[in-house]
Amino acid sequence: MAKITLFHIIATGLLLAACVRIPEQHGTAGNYNGPGASNTECFSEDTILAYRTPAAVQQIGRLNSQGFRVLNWNSYKGSSKIWQEDLERLSSLSDLVVLQEGYLTDDLQDLLNKEQYNWDIAKAFAYNDIYAGVLTASRIKPDFLCSFRVPEPLSGIPKTVLVTRYPLSGTDEYLVIANIHMINFALDPSAYRAQLEKTAEVISQHRGPLIITGDFNSWNTERMKILADIIQELGAQEVVFDTDHRATFMGQQVDHIFYRKLVPLEALTEKVRTSDHNPMLVTFRLADDA
Repeated sequence: MAKITLFHIIATGLLLAACVRIPEQHGTAGNYNGPGASNTECFSEDTILAYRTPAAVQQIGRLNSQGFRVLNWNSYKGSSKIWQEDLERLSSLSDLVVLQEGYLTDDLQDLLNKEQYNWDIAKAFAYNDIYAGVLTASRIKPDFLCSFRVPEPLSGIPKTVLVTRYPLSGTDEYLVIANIHMINFALDPSAYRAQLEKTAEVISQHRGPLIITGDFNSWNTERMKILADIIQELGAQEVVFDTDHRATFMGQQVDHIFYRKLVPLEALTEKVRTSDHNPMLVTFRLADDA
C-alpha cells in the first residue's frame, strides 16, 4: 500500500511540474527588500550569514527574549475555503509565523498586513501567476535574510529554504530561524542530504539561539537518520509534544521544530481540516546560559 501511495504522489508531482512556472532567477518577495523580486541567495558574496553581523539600520524592534510564540504549519497552499480563518486564529497570538507551501494570494497578503506582520516568501514557483514557497512572518522586521532553492530530482519543481535573523530583547544575542521545506520526490537520499547540508552550512556560522523548523518530508528511517545527524552537529534538539497531532507518512512524522540555546515553555499541536498537515505552536524563551 505504501508503494502505491508513493507512486501516486510522484505521479502527481510530475503532473504539477507541467503546470507551474519556475522563475529563472531565485529570489524573495516581501517587506525585507521592498516590492519586486530580489536575489537574496544565501551563498552570494554579500549575503552570507556571519556571526555578529551588525543589525541593519532600519531594524528598531526586538523579539521578547522572555517569551515569544512560533507557529509552524505546512498550510497546503491555503487551498481550503476556511483555511484563512484557521490561519488568522492561529497567528493572532503568534510572534513568528513560519509556513511551508505558502501561496501568496491577495487574501494571504491582506491577512498578514492586517495583523501587522513583516513577511517574506522564498519563491519556489508560480502557479496561476501566484508565487508559492516557504514564508516567514514576524512582528518585527528581520535584520538579515537569505534563501536558496533546490529542485525536486523527479519533478524539477524547487523546494526552498528561508533564513531570517532577529535581535532579542535585553541581550546582545540574535535568534536565527531556518524555515525549511525538504525535497520529497526522491528515493535516493543523496539529494535530501545535500539540501540539509547546504542549510547547515549557512546556519552553522551563527553560534547563538537557533530554530530549525518546517516540513522535513522525513518519511523513512534513512531520512530520519540523516536529519538527526545534522541536527546533532548543530547542537540542537527537538521540541517534544505531550499530545502529538503532527502529520505522519509511511509511519514517520514529517514536521519538526528543533532549537538551540532556548527553552520551550509550551508546545502544542492542533488538528485542522484545512491542510493535510497540522500546525505546531511553541512558546520559547532565551536559555539562561545563552
